[in-house]
Amino acid sequence: MALKPDRNDEVANVVRFDFRKELTKQRRKRRGMEWILGLGAFSIVFVGGMLALNWPFADLVTSISYEPAAKLSLVAGRSSPNFDLCGMVRRTCVVDGDTFWLEGDKIRIADIDTPEISEPKCDAEYQLGMKATYRLRDLLNGGSFEVHNIGNRDSDRYGRKLRVVVRNGQSLGDQLVREGLARTWTGRREPWC
Repeated sequence: MALKPDRNDEVANVVRFDFRKELTKQRRKRRGMEWILGLGAFSIVFVGGMLALNWPFADLVTSISYEPAAKLSLVAGRSSPNFDLCGMVRRTCVVDGDTFWLEGDKIRIADIDTPEISEPKCDAEYQLGMKATYRLRDLLNGGSFEVHNIGNRDSDRYGRKLRVVVRNGQSLGDQLVREGLARTWTGRREPWC
């Protein structure tokens, strides 16, 4: 009697290959590599960004001297900081026509009021507010200045330090008023439209 090959014997000689499991392994491996590469790229960009943002301030910190008295004097014979319009990082920059950041302190020029640019009531207010903003930036970049306390209030309800900015005995706020870009502060806001 001839032995018929058992079906199980034939199946035993066949190597089964499950391509789905192999594809799943490859996808997991690829995802892991993508995560590692992504994390590495993020780390490089983050460190580079932090260096780029903080790089110019290393010399600036040593060039500004703060006086604990009622007056903040900048520059003491050295060059003044470079102001630009504020962006994401607010360290030394101009917010609008009457507010700026100086080495991490937000300062509101106490003797003037300028048109709003963040929530203007009309297009004319926004346009004049932008002119005041650019002009304040130019005035602050024009050389050394002093920042004086005014009255007995140190800061406003928003936490901004209330100060008068003076160069050569002249208020920079008064200069903005003379140029028609600001009004003398009367104690309350008045409409610009």
